[in-house]
Amino acid sequence: MSDMNPASISKPVLRREMRAAVRAVASDELNGRAKSLVHHLTTDGRWLGTGDTVALFGGLPEEPDLLPLLPWLQDRGARAVFFAVSGQTLIPYEVRTVSDLRRGTLGIWEPVDDPALLVSPADLTTILTPALAFGQSDGSRIGRGAGFYDRLFSLPVVKAKRIGIAFDLQVVPHIPTEPHDARVDAIVTESGWIRF
Repeated sequence: MSDMNPASISKPVLRREMRAAVRAVASDELNGRAKSLVHHLTTDGRWLGTGDTVALFGGLPEEPDLLPLLPWLQDRGARAVFFAVSGQTLIPYEVRTVSDLRRGTLGIWEPVDDPALLVSPADLTTILTPALAFGQSDGSRIGRGAGFYDRLFSLPVVKAKRIGIAFDLQVVPHIPTEPHDARVDAIVTESGWIRF
C-alpha cells in the first residue's frame, strides 16, 4: 500500500500524483503485479456465483489486465460484460471472447456494438471497478474525473457488488470524498483482498 498520506490533498492533486506513481513502475513489473492480482481473484471464488454477470474493464497501460478472466468466468458458468461509453453513460454488453472487444476512443477495451449482446444494468451481479486510488479503510475511491462509475452506481436498479481493482500503490489511507462518490465493497491488489 502506498505511503502517501493524502488527508489534505485535493482530488486533482491526488489524481496527478497517482498517475505519476503508476507510470513510474516499469510495464513488466506492472504486468507481473497484474498477474498476481488476477491470481487472487481466481483462487478465492467466494465472490463469484454460478450464473453471475461480472463487469470487467481494461485497456489502459496503467490498469491491470483482466482479459485472462474471460475464459475463467465462462468455465464457472458466469457471463463477462464490458462497458461501451455512450455520452456520459456506461452501457454493458456481454463479451464471450477477445474478438468481441475493440479499442475505444480513450484506448480502453469496449465491446462491439451488437444489440443481441446488450445487458441490463439490473442484471449485473459484480462490477470489477477501476480507480486511480482507493481508501484502505472504507473502500472510498477516486476515479479519473469523468464520473462514469459514480453515475452507474447511482442507478436504483444497480445492486451489484463492487470490487475495486488496483495495485498496492493505489491503496492509500484517505481519499477526499463528496456525497455522490461511490464506495466499493472490497479491493483486490497484487497482495490480496481487502474486505469492508
